[in-house]
Amino acid sequence: MLESLWLDARYAVRGLRKNPKFTLTAIAALAIGIGATTAIFSVVNAVLLRPLAVPADFVVLRSTQEDCCAVSPAKFVYLRSQTDLLQDVSAFHTSVTLYRSPQTVENWQAVQASREVFRCFGMSIVEGRGFSAEEDQPGGPLVAVLSESLRHRRFADDPHLIGKQVSLDGKTYTVVGVVRNRAAIREFNSSPDPDVYLPFQIDPHTTDQGDYFDAVARLRPGVTLAQAQRRLRESTAAFRARYPEALARREQFTAITPRDSLVSDIRLLLWVLLGAVGMVLLIACANVANLLLARAGSRRRELAIRAAIGAGRHRVIRQLLTESLLLAAAGGALGTSLGYGGIRALLSVNTASLPLVGHAGAAVSMDWRVLAFALAISLATGILFGLFPALESARADVHSVLQDGGSRTGAGLRLNKGRAALVTSEVSLAVVLLIGAALLIRTFVALYRVDRGFETRNVVTLHVSLANSKYAKTAATAAVTRDSLDRLRRLPGVAAASMTWCCVPLEGDADLPFDIAGQPLADLDTNDVGWETVAPGFFDVFRIPLLRGRALTDRDDFRAPAVVMINERMARRFWPKRDPLADRIVIGRGLGGKFQAEPPRQIVGIVGDTRDTALNDSPRPILYVPLAQLPDSENAQLTREQSFSWVVRTAADPRALLPAIEEQLRQVTGLPVTDVRTMDDVVSKSTARQRFNMVVMTIFGGAALLLASVGIYGLMAYTVEQRKREIGIRMALGAEGCAVRRMMVRQGMTLVGAGLLAGLAAAFVLTRLLDQFLFTTAGEFAVTARDPLVFSGVPVVLAAVALLAIWAPARQASRIDPVEALRAD
Repeated sequence: MLESLWLDARYAVRGLRKNPKFTLTAIAALAIGIGATTAIFSVVNAVLLRPLAVPADFVVLRSTQEDCCAVSPAKFVYLRSQTDLLQDVSAFHTSVTLYRSPQTVENWQAVQASREVFRCFGMSIVEGRGFSAEEDQPGGPLVAVLSESLRHRRFADDPHLIGKQVSLDGKTYTVVGVVRNRAAIREFNSSPDPDVYLPFQIDPHTTDQGDYFDAVARLRPGVTLAQAQRRLRESTAAFRARYPEALARREQFTAITPRDSLVSDIRLLLWVLLGAVGMVLLIACANVANLLLARAGSRRRELAIRAAIGAGRHRVIRQLLTESLLLAAAGGALGTSLGYGGIRALLSVNTASLPLVGHAGAAVSMDWRVLAFALAISLATGILFGLFPALESARADVHSVLQDGGSRTGAGLRLNKGRAALVTSEVSLAVVLLIGAALLIRTFVALYRVDRGFETRNVVTLHVSLANSKYAKTAATAAVTRDSLDRLRRLPGVAAASMTWCCVPLEGDADLPFDIAGQPLADLDTNDVGWETVAPGFFDVFRIPLLRGRALTDRDDFRAPAVVMINERMARRFWPKRDPLADRIVIGRGLGGKFQAEPPRQIVGIVGDTRDTALNDSPRPILYVPLAQLPDSENAQLTREQSFSWVVRTAADPRALLPAIEEQLRQVTGLPVTDVRTMDDVVSKSTARQRFNMVVMTIFGGAALLLASVGIYGLMAYTVEQRKREIGIRMALGAEGCAVRRMMVRQGMTLVGAGLLAGLAAAFVLTRLLDQFLFTTAGEFAVTARDPLVFSGVPVVLAAVALLAIWAPARQASRIDPVEALRAD
């Protein structure tokens, strides 16, 4: 048996070498299909299949509200008390801290963490220790645990580092340990590996309900995830009784797997892409099957002779399948290499904010799962496209083939019907892919055409971390804001400047509930109202129109009456029949903690709506609070959590003014300026996921269109060659060339039409899977899953390409010389 398999392989190699045109075409088609499939699977493997580095009993704690994993200090204290279910309950929050030494000033990636975090994530303390219970209490000693990589980079592996002091954010911390970062913390940290860990020091008696950090834990031995979820849901009532306004109506405590917390919003996208690339692979298989059927027609006499001298039917099938598997192996090897290189190149440009793929796609690797998948898909495709031609060839009647003498007209009607069915299926699959690609292209175009509510041209953003003890008071933050903006506005070429905390459009903001003073909104949900803290000039920088009232000014500081501005969407939603400028509001209802000092604020102005979170989201209600009027408790929290953003509009390209702008900020703050980007770059980043979807689906659609057109051309060219004698007789009897050409075009377009109808029907059903990836809230630019422009345009384009593929063989048929055709026969 092994000897016969070896002989089959040698014979197949010789046969393929004798037909290089056929061999190269088949391998190229398979390389496209297998390569694209392997590329997408490598991403699926990295995001959905590869085991995470966290311990097996690791869970993420949350209260179920719009897929947000953040919890508040009060929620964390409550969850920490669930000791019968959970152990090593840990809080962690990523931020930036400023390190100062006599030689340098630099930003370190910091993690505020409770004392259990190292055990929870399974990180090793390589020297010293972690945090003690006393150090993790409010007012406890200021200590720090450094990462092993930071010790090597900044302190040259100092063996006496433990016990030394470092200056962080203007405070002196004592180094108590060195930890080795694991991939586990990297998987949950969107920023680079942490440099330093600082104790969170959450008050066990806190009432603070501001959700701003993550909570994780490990299950107690013997407790399953389902049990933990059920008992945490049941325990929600006790927390709600203690803090009636802390949870929204449908919120419940629960625990979820770490993968669910990371990929819940992109799991469907990856499966849709894998399904789409599977269609490309099917088209490639149909193409190669068509090539093999065409080749089988020219080998009918050879196969008949082999059968006549003793080769059984199974022996012939095995020989032909061996050729198919060799083609699949070659196509798989080439395709896997090209697919892996292609997806790494794409991710190096745009990772689409996919979790677990690493920086520039570094975590997308060719591991054993990807290699096993590539091998399996190559074998499966080899059998898939090779089995039908092999069965058809082995079914031929030896006597009739030999009697026919191998003439071209003896190939059989069934063979032609099989090839026609394959081409029709290629066209239908291509229709589905092209419609999907066109819908995503339309969505991406709509994102850039929709009214954003703000202008990005000539606007630049710069970030500075004010996480320093001297900026803990609002007065200090207001002073540096006023000084820096005065300097920036005096720079030649600067049209407007302002400052904001984490509220640059499209970079996110906070959600805070509110009440109308003296008139609680009992029946309206105010939990999804955006809260932005801005300095005067913010609306001028982004050219957000003032509709009523007045804008914020330098007089709106901590000494003046508290004020707030709202957007038009908020005015319409909460004041449909009243004047909002006549009311005051109280922000942070029920949150306690740092919002206990929040005063009632007079509404002084209404501005236009903006798409502040994402271009494909509808504008939502937003509150704009002056930075200079924040209570000290809120200001201290904000300066610890994230950097402040300066936004500057210039008269021309802002890049030329960046050195001067950065220098002014450094002179005022004495701190490093980071993350300098134009607003056009911010918009580009916010649409990265849509751009990734569009590019990938366009590649798939283009590959499908190319393979389908090649398949149509191959079928028609083979049909012309097969019917050469018939066409010669027709022309000898008086048929004109144009009539022959029309006949061939009609037959080819009939197959294409059948494929178009089948594809449109399939697309009508399958495109519903793309609903959540389309821009359905854009008004006149809205794109639906059954967009009439796409469903009418794609068939026209594909039919035009198919007509071009058919035209060349049809033209060749119209030029057949009857004498030559009959003589050749």
